[in-house]
Amino acid sequence: MKRAKVTAWGMAICFLLIHVLMIMIFIQCGVTPMAKFNVFSISFYIVMLFVVYKEWLQFYAVAVYLEVVAHMVLAALLTGWGSGFQITLIGMNVLAFFAEYTGRTLKIKYVRMMPMCILGMFFYLFVYVYLHFHPAPYVLPAKAEFWLSLLWGVIVFVITMFVLQFLVIIANKSEEQLEYQLSHDKLTGLPNRYYLTNHLEKLQRKNDEYWIAISDIDDFKKVNDTYGHNCGDYVLKSVGEILSDRGALCCRWGGEEFLFVGKTSEIPDAFEFLEKIRKEIEQRDFEHEGTHFKVTMTFGVSSSAGKKVFDTIRDADEKLYLGKHSGKNRVITKKHTVENMISQVQDPLTRVKNKAAFEKSIESLNMDIKHGAAGFGIVLVRLKNVDEINEKYGQDKGDEYILGACKLICGVFINSQVYRAKATEFAVVIAGRDFYEREELMAELSDVFGKSIENGDNNPWHRYQVSIGMSVYDENDKDVSGVIGRAEEQVLKGLEQ
Repeated sequence: MKRAKVTAWGMAICFLLIHVLMIMIFIQCGVTPMAKFNVFSISFYIVMLFVVYKEWLQFYAVAVYLEVVAHMVLAALLTGWGSGFQITLIGMNVLAFFAEYTGRTLKIKYVRMMPMCILGMFFYLFVYVYLHFHPAPYVLPAKAEFWLSLLWGVIVFVITMFVLQFLVIIANKSEEQLEYQLSHDKLTGLPNRYYLTNHLEKLQRKNDEYWIAISDIDDFKKVNDTYGHNCGDYVLKSVGEILSDRGALCCRWGGEEFLFVGKTSEIPDAFEFLEKIRKEIEQRDFEHEGTHFKVTMTFGVSSSAGKKVFDTIRDADEKLYLGKHSGKNRVITKKHTVENMISQVQDPLTRVKNKAAFEKSIESLNMDIKHGAAGFGIVLVRLKNVDEINEKYGQDKGDEYILGACKLICGVFINSQVYRAKATEFAVVIAGRDFYEREELMAELSDVFGKSIENGDNNPWHRYQVSIGMSVYDENDKDVSGVIGRAEEQVLKGLEQ
C-alpha cells in the first residue's frame, strides 16, 4: 500500500506540473477553452493528492483516467491531430492496467480497466475520423506542434518503459519467491527434498565424491507430548538455524529428520564436522515460554564412493536407525561399531533393552524431573515360575517362557520402551499415548496373560504366571526410585496372592 501511494502521489504531481506547463502554452497560443480546462485540471490533481492520502485508490484510478481522456480528446479536437495530444490515450492504457494490477495485489476493490481502455481507443479513433472531416478551430504554430508532439511521445515512452520495467521486476521477484517457497521448508527455512534432488543430480553429473548424513532429533515426540506442538515447532526452527550455513548443504528431510550433503573435497572428515554440530546442540539450553530443556540429535553417515544416491541415502538411514537403538546422541559412520554398541544395551534372548539401558533411561527420567518436564509411568512385570519351568522342562523351555512373556508385553505397550531389568522381570517406561491410555493397557495386559493360563491347549511354558505393578510419577517424587518403589510394592502384593 505504501508503494502504491507513493507511485500515485508521484503520478499526480507529474500530471499537475504538466498541466501547469499546458496552461501557459494554451494562453500563449490563444487556445482559451483549453486554458480554462487546465485550471480545472490543476485543481483536480490537487484534490487527487488528498484522495491518495485517504487511500481511495479505486476512485483515484478511474478519475485520473477520465480526466486525461477528457483533456486529451478536447485538446486534440481544438488544436488538431498534429499537436499529438491523442498519443497520451495509448500511454494511459498501460497505466490503467498497472492500476488494476495494484488493486488486485493489494486485495482491495478495483475497477476492470479493459472496458475503459476500449473506450479510450474509441475516442482515439473518433478524434482521427472527426478531424479528417472537420478541421480544428485553433491552429497552433508549427514550432509549438513540433515540441508538443515530441513532449507527448517522450512522456508516453517514459510511462510505458517505467510500467513495463516495474512489472518485469515484480514478475521476476514473484518467480524467485515462488521458487524459494517450492524448494525451501517454511518452518525452518532450510532447503527441502525438491531442492536436494536437483543438488544431488548436479553432483552426479560432475562425478563429485560426497557424503550424506541423515540426522534425527532424539525423542522429539516426547517434546511435543510434554511441552506442546508450539514448542516442537520452536525446537525444529532452532535446530534448523544451528544446522544452516555450516559449509555443507542441509535440508529438512521430513518431520524431525534433517539430511546433510557435503563434498568430500571440501569437508573430508564428515564425522568431525557432524560431531561438532552434535555437541553444539547437546550443550545448547533450549527455552520456550519459561521452560528450559535439552535436545540431542543422532546422525548416520554414508559415503557415496561406489554407490548410487539411493543406496547412499539408504545406508545413512540404516546407520541412523542403528544409532537410535544404541543410545542416541551420537554420530554413526560404521555399522560394526554400532552393532557392538547395541550388544552392550540389548538383551541377547528377548532383543529388548537390558538392565544397563534401563539404568540409562532412569538417568534421563531423573533429568526430566529435575527440569520439571516429567510425565511418565513405570510398569513392572515379574514372571512367577521360571525356576519350575527350567527344572521340569529344561533351560530351552524356560528361555521360551521368558521370550513369550516379553512378546506379550511388547504387543500391548507398542509405543513404549520395554526393558529386561532382571532375569525374570521386565520394566516398561510408559510415556506419550501409552501414558494417557495406561489403565486400558494394564487391563489388556492382565487379560492376555490370563488367557494364556486359561487356554488348556497351551504348553506349560506358554502359560504365563506374572505379577504386575504400575506407578505413575507424582510431583512429590524427587527421583524415579519413588515411582519404581511403588510399582514394586504392587508386584510383591501380587506374588503373595
